[in-house]
Amino acid sequence: MKNFRFILLIIFTLIFSKETVVIEINSMSDYKLLVQLGIELDHHRTATEVHAYTTPSEIDILQKNGFHVHSIANEAHDYYMLLKEETRGSDDPLREYHNYEELTNFLQDIVSNYPGIASLESIGQSVQGRELWVMRITDNLDEDELEPEFKYVANMHGDETPGREFSLFLIEWLCENYGNNDRATFLVNNTDIYIMPSMNPDGFELGIRNNANGVDLNRDFPDQFNDVSNTMFGRQPETRAIMSWSDNHNFTLSANMHSGALVANYPFDGPVSGVYSACPDDEIFIDLALAYSTNHTDMYNSSNYSQGITNGAYWYAVDGGMQDWNYIWEQNFEITLEQSNTKWPNSNAIPGLWNENKESMIVFMEQVHKGAKGLVLDANTGLPIHAMLTIEGIQEPISNHGNNGDFYRLLSPGSYEITASSFGYQSLTQSIIVGQNDATEVNFSLYPETFIIENFEEDFVLENWVDGGNNNWNVINGQSADGVYSLKSGDISSNQLSSIEIELDCENGPISFYQKVSCEHFGAQTGNPYDYLAFYIDNVEQKKWAGELEWSYESFDVSAGNHTFKWDFIKDGGVTSGLDCAWIDHITFPKSAQLFGDINNDNDINVLDVIVLINYILDDAYNSSADINSDQVLNVLDIVELINIILD
Repeated sequence: MKNFRFILLIIFTLIFSKETVVIEINSMSDYKLLVQLGIELDHHRTATEVHAYTTPSEIDILQKNGFHVHSIANEAHDYYMLLKEETRGSDDPLREYHNYEELTNFLQDIVSNYPGIASLESIGQSVQGRELWVMRITDNLDEDELEPEFKYVANMHGDETPGREFSLFLIEWLCENYGNNDRATFLVNNTDIYIMPSMNPDGFELGIRNNANGVDLNRDFPDQFNDVSNTMFGRQPETRAIMSWSDNHNFTLSANMHSGALVANYPFDGPVSGVYSACPDDEIFIDLALAYSTNHTDMYNSSNYSQGITNGAYWYAVDGGMQDWNYIWEQNFEITLEQSNTKWPNSNAIPGLWNENKESMIVFMEQVHKGAKGLVLDANTGLPIHAMLTIEGIQEPISNHGNNGDFYRLLSPGSYEITASSFGYQSLTQSIIVGQNDATEVNFSLYPETFIIENFEEDFVLENWVDGGNNNWNVINGQSADGVYSLKSGDISSNQLSSIEIELDCENGPISFYQKVSCEHFGAQTGNPYDYLAFYIDNVEQKKWAGELEWSYESFDVSAGNHTFKWDFIKDGGVTSGLDCAWIDHITFPKSAQLFGDINNDNDINVLDVIVLINYILDDAYNSSADINSDQVLNVLDIVELINIILD
């Protein structure tokens, strides 16, 4: 039976593994062509060559396109086969490496030995049915505490193995040293830590890079440049598990662990240009990468990468990578760690490699406690509210944790203006200074704002809606983002549209709404939609959505004046997919003109406005609508002016 399994393994490997090759290139245009041809590229790239994984048919395509291709040994797979054979039948399979069974037993033993701080869960299953284990380590496992969430993910490429073992070393270090070591104790007491030793357990067991379906998991995530629809549709089970798990958490900082180079790589990973592709948070990402590299002597002193760090696209572009997806769609600051020049090092090298990376891995975790943190609460009730936190000059907001209202915004040392914005509340901006060490605490108490809200719970609240196109939008129940009812596009056929619009006179402010779509996806090649929902302000398209999208919150700035807001669901003449419709719900229009002195926006000026003004003064929070005497300061003089308005 054992021999039969080994034969099956060899057959599987021959079918799904690809030949490792060197492809000669002359320019960045050659590199772009390789990407367009769908060639699976590896870490190694110089000005004259790249390493890749190819099938015989792909080699033919490359040669027909004028590329010179040379086969090289796949050292990782060769060592795996040797290790598998040498340890066959022994009590120590794979030697220092933990196979799936040993890894599972290790994690279960940790939970048994440290039940107060460690718990184990599976976030899904691999193609071949192996559990995707995640170890959670924190001091109060049964509570949702006011602390940031951190994660490490390893072994997403099955043949890049050191991070898999480093994960186990780190889990053991945290648990064994809790209560005895100040750093371990601080991390466990103040951080919600998640460690995933293997995202691709099938690839590890097979000794291959890709998963059991032959897919590179680090090319399988939605891509901001080439796959703008953030959907799980059509993705691998391991990818879907990560996406669903991340959606259910508020990770602040993370890293995914690879090998085959020695460098800390940060976003953006695209587009394919060969030039530096900075994300809005480029400064803090450089600091995060340096936090790792400066504590790894060989990495920092690398002759290949200045200070042991690199921008992803500048090094080699990745289409569908996990780190960009985390940043763009999850507001999670993630970097990619290349922790060993050898993908699958000799088993006896693992303890030494762990010692080289140990301090860097601990220091990187500690970075989650840098920047700014705080609470966003309702000023009247003191209850937590969901909010977006925006830093002036950085066009990448983050959201707080809805349950407790806490937020964690990674920032480099410096001075910042931070704004908290929440649906139905007046935004508030505060100045902060971020230092080198612990996060600066800044809390927000937001006052409710009176908007014009159309939520469709009692048919239409506003009367001047106008239908257009081939079929009307309708209020329906059983499908909503808030409450019970929503507005659904009309049933239409090919080359038709369902349109609805409204005209309102507004002040400056945002229009926001929830949208949901079920239709044909964006074109894989063109990136253009076929069937889609589009939103317009004054007949200027603001955004469009296509695919299978769950409810999503959208917001757009509106200037003061008279405006027309329109939603169209449009079908082309081709494919029918999904339910071929769209929904909108809970539209919040910018408020109409405000009475001077009506600080709480209830369309009346009375003692309630005085109370709100006093609260602003006590909270040392500036709001322009409360600045009655327009001197840019809120104090007793504004109270006197407001009382005079009321008495008059």
